[in-house]
Amino acid sequence: MPIRNGKEYLESLRDGRSLWLMGERVEDVTAHPALAGCARSVAAVYDLQHDAEHQELLTIPSPSTGQPVSRAYLLPQSVDDLAYQRRMYESLVRRAGGVAARLPQHLATVVLGLYDVRELLGREDRAFVDHAVRYFEYCRDNDLSIATVFSNPLHHRNHPLSKQEPLRVMERRPDGIVVRGAKGVGTQAPYANELFCLTPPRPELTPEQMVYFAAPVNTQGIHVICREPLASTNPADHPVSPSWDEMDAIVVFDDVFIPWERVFYLRSSSTPDLAFEGRLFEGAIGLGPWYVLVRMAVKAEVLLGIYAAIADSLGVTTQPAVQTGLADAMVYRETLRAFIQAAEASPIRSSSGLIMPDPTMTLAARTFAIEHYPTLLQHIRELCGPALLMAPGQADLQNPDIGPHLHRYFVARDEKAPERFRLLKLAWEYACDSFGSRQLLFEMYNVGSLGTNKQRLATRYDTSACVALAKELAGIP
Repeated sequence: MPIRNGKEYLESLRDGRSLWLMGERVEDVTAHPALAGCARSVAAVYDLQHDAEHQELLTIPSPSTGQPVSRAYLLPQSVDDLAYQRRMYESLVRRAGGVAARLPQHLATVVLGLYDVRELLGREDRAFVDHAVRYFEYCRDNDLSIATVFSNPLHHRNHPLSKQEPLRVMERRPDGIVVRGAKGVGTQAPYANELFCLTPPRPELTPEQMVYFAAPVNTQGIHVICREPLASTNPADHPVSPSWDEMDAIVVFDDVFIPWERVFYLRSSSTPDLAFEGRLFEGAIGLGPWYVLVRMAVKAEVLLGIYAAIADSLGVTTQPAVQTGLADAMVYRETLRAFIQAAEASPIRSSSGLIMPDPTMTLAARTFAIEHYPTLLQHIRELCGPALLMAPGQADLQNPDIGPHLHRYFVARDEKAPERFRLLKLAWEYACDSFGSRQLLFEMYNVGSLGTNKQRLATRYDTSACVALAKELAGIP
């Protein structure tokens, strides 16, 4: 089938899935008051693919059917292809103010990554090559929404492995495998059609625990257990969260049958090749880390806009401390943009010959992004002070009994005050409330913590030319 519209996407979510929120079964994610907002927002993204103004940017012809499919499935062969991919994703995340981290176009990159490493998968079993190709084409030509799960439940460091039950293969059958266990954080899982499970390599994993597979969300035995919702019920004063609380979830696999054609990797040897499995995992996430940077650059644009607009509204743009905050926000935005363009302009060839953004540049950018993101939020808090907490809401301002008092003492004939109150509410969502705190947590640990990314960069970066220059200047032969 060709690209879906929003109505078709929403209907696909009414599939009898086992979805849970606050201890209660959710019968219809598209109608639940705490969940429907994000479902409608994702549906609007699907509708955009049919909009004549956006279709050329968002879609390409399928090589299999000739029908339009999402541009996210384009196999990049040139720098121009990467630039088009970036513009496509940038246009979508800008609509969400940079807070939507798991749009269907983003998660398509994981399926693309799986396709890219298909020959590596084939080293374990040649059948996995065909499985990866068929699944890539299936997701592309059916315009599916995918959620990834790969994090394990958190345990005490000294909790014996013998008492833990990591996700594992319980049985290998002629027609497939049976898996049992749990994974998280399944961001966007309630709004997905497919769950894609990957396992990061670790030395203690047994062959039964090292597995990649995919399953429809409504597969028998799969239970999606949502965290507490963070979407406000007051959209007048919360312009972002009612539409874009993506929802994170624990995904339980209770003896779930997975057909072999949906198994992409299963370790056979009891002596793992961790270096190989590391390359496999890194390749499987494909363009994902680069897409993260594109989205964070858009969010940097929003944060700079919030800071500059509030500073102007308060008449403090010439104060040295405020100018320092403005400069930090400007440097953050422009540095991310420069990293993205540099990675795009200096691509590498992937394992299958695709053109991919420079991974070292992407990793350096990721490290910079998460190290400085909290500073921008603190600049906003310091600029706004208690006004972030006490800005009057729209219902209060419009109330006939108390509204006049607020207009008299808080607006006080200040023409910029009503606009400032709305900006303060937006700033509150990005920098202070539970939705903003979840955003901060997500940015700090998505694709690894700051320390993990620094270690990855130190391992990957080629310092040989720098060392040679230093030795030359020191007079060392």
